[in-house]
Amino acid sequence: MTGDADFDDVGTPDLRSAHVIVVGNEKGGTGKSTLSIHLTVALLKAGFRVATIDLDTRQQTLTRFLENRRSWARTAPWEVELPFHHALQRGNSNNVRDNETVEFGAFADAIAQVEHCYEFVVIDTPASDSYLMRLAHSLADTLVSPVNDSYIDVDVFSRVHHDKARRGAVAHYADLVIEARRRRHQVDQGIIDWILVRNRIASLQSNNAKQISITLGKMAHELKFRPAEGLHDRVIFRELFPIGLTALDPIEEAMRTGHLSASQQAARREIADLLSTLSLPERGSGMAHLQARHEWFDRISLYYRDLEQRGQDGAF
Repeated sequence: MTGDADFDDVGTPDLRSAHVIVVGNEKGGTGKSTLSIHLTVALLKAGFRVATIDLDTRQQTLTRFLENRRSWARTAPWEVELPFHHALQRGNSNNVRDNETVEFGAFADAIAQVEHCYEFVVIDTPASDSYLMRLAHSLADTLVSPVNDSYIDVDVFSRVHHDKARRGAVAHYADLVIEARRRRHQVDQGIIDWILVRNRIASLQSNNAKQISITLGKMAHELKFRPAEGLHDRVIFRELFPIGLTALDPIEEAMRTGHLSASQQAARREIADLLSTLSLPERGSGMAHLQARHEWFDRISLYYRDLEQRGQDGAF
């Protein structure tokens, strides 16, 4: 396994005002849309201007959730936060190249519409390799890749193989991210902060889960990502989908229970903890969002330069 970029060669990029969060993993079933939904709502509730783009033109889970949320908002007893949303439509031509051209144009228009008007743009991507999916990755400031506690999921990042000589080779999705980082650096000297999030974590810690956690820790300095804890496998993350709500909403009112269960309270803490771990730019008192973006870039570039240096010094 090898590194992916020369983080020592970092200039000062011409940052767009919007911070782009891409939720991506070429492996299906890892909970990309669930993370996209909760990151979006968390940022909205923090008072940020948020736009969302759904690139999964087939399933459109994020789009369906926001449709349900918009419907609930019409009669909700409280003000329901909503992002500006854009759902890409699939090209309907029999010619693949024509479809790619149409979809690229629609995506370019969507980005142009939001990159200077919103503070955060959350992009949910499909579990497939396509030109559009690769382009979205190369636009990311923060790339969030959920991974289940399974070596099947690990295999899209680092090759899992019985033969030790073949074990640990850079796998197809990690290679996609490496290329996206290279392209991003060429275009504007930007950095993609890559976070691998253990997701759908089982309530009971197993030996397999422990081994996955250790494996991700070993992979982190090779592929240059930050490992993080995500969301446990809780019913609440699924049962609220029909009404477009999340654990962050006042669901005790929606469900007329008057209180939150221990699991629901834990779900809120998990989302808050994940948002904190992502270390996104936060405008503070007297600090504009773009200034916060530049401070974020300085902080993240220093982290990756230090990570690269420690790898060269054999500190791992």
